Amino acid sequence: MELLAVILLFYASQYLLAMGEEVFEGAELAVLPCHYSGVIPEVNPSVIWSRHDLKPQTVHLRRKEDDFCGQNQRFSGRTSMKFDALASADFSLSLRNPRLYDSGNYICSISDGIAEITVTEVKLQVKASPESLTMTMKVLKGEESVLLPCQYGKELEEVVTVKWSRSDLNPNIVHKLGNYPSEQNQLYEGRTSMSPYALTSSDFSLTLKEPQLSDSGIYICSIIDDKEEIFLSDVQLHVRASEEFLTVTVEVYKGEESVVLPCQYSKVIEDLVTVKWGRSGLNPDTVHQRRERDDLRGQNQLFEGRTSMRPDALVSGNFSLTLKEPQLSDSGIYICSIIDEEEETRLLDIQLHVKEIFPTWAVVLLVLLVLLAVSGGLLFHFRHDLISVYKVEVDSGVESVLLPFKTTVRLSEYNTTVTWRNNRNRVVHSNCYKDYQQHKQFKGRTEMNINYKSRDFSLTLKNPTDRDSGTYSCTVYDYWSGKILAEKQVLLKVKVYKVEVNSGVKSVLLPFKTTVSLTEDNTTVTWRNNDGRMVASNRYKDDQQHRQYKNRTEMKKNYGSGDFSLTLKNPTVRDSGTYSCTVYDDKSGKIRPNKQVLLKVKVYKVEVDSGVESVLLPFKTPVSLTEEVTVTWRNNSGRVVDGYDWWYKNLQQHKQYEGRTEMKINVKSRDFSLTLKNPTVRDSGTYTCTVSYRQTGEILAMKQVLLKVKVYKVEVDSGVESVLLPFKATVLLSKDNTTVTWTDNPGRVVRKHNRRLGFLSEVQHQRYKNRTEMKTKFTPGNFSLTLKNPRHRDSGIYTCIVSRWGTILAMKQVLLKVKVYKVEVDSGVESVLLPFKTPVSLTGVVTVMWRNNSGRMVDCNYFKELQLRQYKYRTEMKKNYKSGDFSLTLKNPTVRDSGTYTCTICRKETILAKKQVLLKVKGEADSPIMAIDFGSGYSGYAFNLKPREEGGETQLKRWGKELGLDSPKTPTCILFDRHKRFLKFGYEAKTAYSNMRGREADNYYIFDNFKRNILDIYEPAPGRGVRNNEKIFFFSKSMTRLELFREVLRFLKDDALKTIKHHPAGGEISASDFTWVLTVPGSLKDLTKRLMTEAAVQAGLVGEDTKDKLVFALESAAALAWCLKPPPDGFITQNHSRTSQDQPPEPAGAGTSCNDPAGGPEPGETRVLLETQNQDQVAEPGETRVLLETQNQDQVHCKMGTKILLETRNPDRKRYLVVDCGDQIYRITVHEVLEGGALKMLDKDFRRYLGEKKIKEFLREIFSHGVWREYEENFPSEVLKIMFEFIHLQHLDEDVQISCPDTLRERAQREKDIETFFASVEGASWEDGVIKISRDKLRSFFDDSLQRITERLRDVLNKNSNIGFIVLVGGLAESQMLRQFITDQFGHQYKVLCPLRPQEAVLKGAVELGRNPELVQFD
Repeated sequence: MELLAVILLFYASQYLLAMGEEVFEGAELAVLPCHYSGVIPEVNPSVIWSRHDLKPQTVHLRRKEDDFCGQNQRFSGRTSMKFDALASADFSLSLRNPRLYDSGNYICSISDGIAEITVTEVKLQVKASPESLTMTMKVLKGEESVLLPCQYGKELEEVVTVKWSRSDLNPNIVHKLGNYPSEQNQLYEGRTSMSPYALTSSDFSLTLKEPQLSDSGIYICSIIDDKEEIFLSDVQLHVRASEEFLTVTVEVYKGEESVVLPCQYSKVIEDLVTVKWGRSGLNPDTVHQRRERDDLRGQNQLFEGRTSMRPDALVSGNFSLTLKEPQLSDSGIYICSIIDEEEETRLLDIQLHVKEIFPTWAVVLLVLLVLLAVSGGLLFHFRHDLISVYKVEVDSGVESVLLPFKTTVRLSEYNTTVTWRNNRNRVVHSNCYKDYQQHKQFKGRTEMNINYKSRDFSLTLKNPTDRDSGTYSCTVYDYWSGKILAEKQVLLKVKVYKVEVNSGVKSVLLPFKTTVSLTEDNTTVTWRNNDGRMVASNRYKDDQQHRQYKNRTEMKKNYGSGDFSLTLKNPTVRDSGTYSCTVYDDKSGKIRPNKQVLLKVKVYKVEVDSGVESVLLPFKTPVSLTEEVTVTWRNNSGRVVDGYDWWYKNLQQHKQYEGRTEMKINVKSRDFSLTLKNPTVRDSGTYTCTVSYRQTGEILAMKQVLLKVKVYKVEVDSGVESVLLPFKATVLLSKDNTTVTWTDNPGRVVRKHNRRLGFLSEVQHQRYKNRTEMKTKFTPGNFSLTLKNPRHRDSGIYTCIVSRWGTILAMKQVLLKVKVYKVEVDSGVESVLLPFKTPVSLTGVVTVMWRNNSGRMVDCNYFKELQLRQYKYRTEMKKNYKSGDFSLTLKNPTVRDSGTYTCTICRKETILAKKQVLLKVKGEADSPIMAIDFGSGYSGYAFNLKPREEGGETQLKRWGKELGLDSPKTPTCILFDRHKRFLKFGYEAKTAYSNMRGREADNYYIFDNFKRNILDIYEPAPGRGVRNNEKIFFFSKSMTRLELFREVLRFLKDDALKTIKHHPAGGEISASDFTWVLTVPGSLKDLTKRLMTEAAVQAGLVGEDTKDKLVFALESAAALAWCLKPPPDGFITQNHSRTSQDQPPEPAGAGTSCNDPAGGPEPGETRVLLETQNQDQVAEPGETRVLLETQNQDQVHCKMGTKILLETRNPDRKRYLVVDCGDQIYRITVHEVLEGGALKMLDKDFRRYLGEKKIKEFLREIFSHGVWREYEENFPSEVLKIMFEFIHLQHLDEDVQISCPDTLRERAQREKDIETFFASVEGASWEDGVIKISRDKLRSFFDDSLQRITERLRDVLNKNSNIGFIVLVGGLAESQMLRQFITDQFGHQYKVLCPLRPQEAVLKGAVELGRNPELVQFD
């Protein structure tokens, strides 16, 4: 009974706090309420508490038990939930010791691992109690500045970030020590500063200039290192109004009906004004606003429905505000002001105090007493539920680390399985699995001493590196029943030593000292970078060292003290990354302790505006030099910018920089700074200066400088008469030989004018004929250009060059953005008006024509016969020549009509006016989208259940969990029984068939990689029908095309509906509810389309009367649409770690079957939101490399996001070449982005890889022709298994191993000893039942294919002009070998992009095209 009373009392206190939504700092507990009334998912239920303003966002995660792996460290040890939360549907969260910075919006949601549903959102306000504040500062408004003190008593051992914040603001950043302008709240822009010696003196005090009333609040000072954020102090700042303003103080008790805040204005109001009541410290700060009537659109929601003013306020001058039902939170300073067209005039500041009849401190004291009474009992009763994940932290370089696990459960030695896995579900160690099932990352590095008596299953991991960091789970379960007997998670963090230097230093030391006793005779020490390239070694020859590090490394070789530190000379930003030192024992083959060091080389940054006369790239070296040196400046493409050689004087310079550089050559002062004249955005990038001896080539000094050239921006609306692109320069002009040239992005001449010859119209591009004007007299240096009738396609960068006899005198770039007028209507309205009214005076005969985004005629005042059939009898155009109104009415608009419409008024060939209108027709409630990618090697599906307007995340089914995999696709392999009845598909089909013994497989039908056989249908002979019944043969078994494709679609449909049934947002949903998208490799033949449609009908995707819900999407267009979709997933750089297609960078937690992989990259992996010209470079934190200064960030949130970005990301109309690297076939397509944003395919090609054929020839070479032929004939299922394993290994760029089946080994040993088969074969060896293949041999399998890809790419590139991007997608695009090869071949000329998860691009893009079918134009 006492326990029941305690629990009831606990709930009572919980309710009290939840209703208040606020708590004082120093309270013992705050409870955030969350009650769920829906159905708890049966599979993998989890409750997530999160805050979206934090990173990481997770506050608390409850699965079967609490999971603290991804928890934000500021909540470590302070959160808990009820032990039966999932059973009782009470997801309330207890937060211990609430702090000021805990204030914010907390989101409670439930997930089944596939999708997430928000249950409730709780706003927590932690208020400062007077005794908890470190200091209170008071200052009058109008003072010059105020100092907020913050001191740190300890010595800083490493670089930290100092942060000042206010929890009541969003964003909450007031100031960060460093350059973080994008994170700072705009209220403080340009008003905060800290001492330049803050980190040295540990004085983190903040100076706030010109304090305002709105600056009043609590300021928190903290420091952030790699581990956590440490709170230092908080300061209460009171900014008081000056005496002339603060004249009234109003007090009222909480619970009163209303309170009046007085404000009188004695002057006569002559013009229309706005009366505004605001309150400092709120965002938004508007309490009430009155113009002609109340305008409450920007009102803070705290005052919704509670404010009013007199109806005659503007007439009487009585602007008093009535505030109903005043609350404690209404206390503050209220500002009454009037706003006219010129300025805002403050009339009065009022201090409102809302007091409580029953003091707050008494309520808080009562709650605290209740919580103190129950906390001890509850914490003891639920102690097991509050235990967090055990954490182990070690330094890289230790010999081993112990992951402890002892259980109290009694276990049997005979039927107990103990398995350790990492957070990618990879097998780390097991007492039952075979060696080949252990992931290669942990081979030879784990030991587990299983002791059933002591129940100790601790794991020892040898030579841990940062790659091993993560959560490790140990599961003990009964082998026969599969019942889990015990579980534990251990969080391992391997810390990497960090070294940070500036570019330009002579050298940097990467330290490594081991305590292990070593001898020179049997010890190999090797340093490698995070791409596996050799940096230095005590054994290997110089030719094995990567060329990047030639003559730049020195390694200590002190075997006695164990010091093998590495000195790297002249480090550059390219050298940034993680370096690993590994010590091998040559006799035993064991790996001794290894260590990792993270090197960061910082680059000096220079930023200037386009149009400046010149910019200086500084370089002054401290190294003593002789005169016999070579000095070379290069850009990030390796091109010579400027150079100097003592003997040969000036080096050959790239034409881009001819006549534009000057370099100081002062060997004595060691100054080699470079002056670059007339810099443009094209010059942005990293510049490297190298000083070396001329005779030996030894590098003496090196420095890098990052240059960013900003472009002047001009923005206008489509339809304006003209736009001015400004350029003024102080240039001395000659009377007869000065030329001014304006060009656009692709280099087309916009206008060219010579001082002597005048306007050179013959070189002007056709697009700009009769549309440009310049002042013919250029004095005093005005070279501005007027562009008439600007339209959306004119958006881009324009360059003006002033030259004399080929010498550039001045240069400037201007970025023009022409915005399109937008009209949005619902499908079903009677009509929609596309407005166009021109101020141009029209006389005589003119032609007015409206066209859609494909250039087809919509309406015209003449030539009606050319009108597109789609618009017949549906358009009416106003023809008011006097007023210039030519607006178009489009009747009965549908979703298909969405797009950009252009109205052009011309007289003969002269354009008089032009305007574009973007129409979006919203359909009825959008049906959910299901996309199926039927691939040559792998297939899968993705879906989105949310309407298009709501966005929502595209979900993918994850496959292969039964094999320890986590793949977005499953093999295109289908298995039937002897009666041709469907059995299995994908991994299950391959596994089942591979496990069949001997002749058992003869009784089954299996078809693998049969996509091409189904889709390659040729035109039938005259009189013959579609050959849907033509048979496909595989291993002497046959079925018809239609049967095979129907069963594939049927399985994927049924599996998708089964998956969605368990989806929180899914529930009962049928196939007829979906729009189905099927991907196709190229332009669709009618016969193929009919076959696919018939199969879809028979499989139950659509019915005979709903075939319109079946959509076909080009694979390449889908992939490209996803890559350009805002915001992009990001692209892979060359630092991206090697992960196979079945192991994406960060899969969802164990048990997740359908959610997208979440989380960050592996150590050493870099994500890039735009592309980088030089993929070996590492971006600085917060740095975005400039593709072109053409992105408009506000478009990211535009409802037409994808469509708009297809145009705005690429304003110079560059085409995209998409290489779809499937596992069997690669396809090359070229796409152009049309003016309205649609994608049009211009060219296509495909070829088959030779990798699988090569591996079979390789195995035949090893085992001799007779052995392999007999094995291939008798055991086809095992041959499939070998090929299946090889496909997964071909993504790697390292030594690999393939399991050798027992039947093959036994057959080979009948001929001779198994090891002798490998004696004469280069690149292969035998070891403990596996075939080891060297990295070079693996590469050789693909040499021919890579060369063919190169040849085909060159052919396509030569045929198609204006290609700017090569986009790599598909499963094999995850191969580092392939990416590097393409980049090496074409990266210097084209921008090579590969999305972070390339195998998912087609599926996710297909969903996007299903939601926006107008994005693709089929020929």
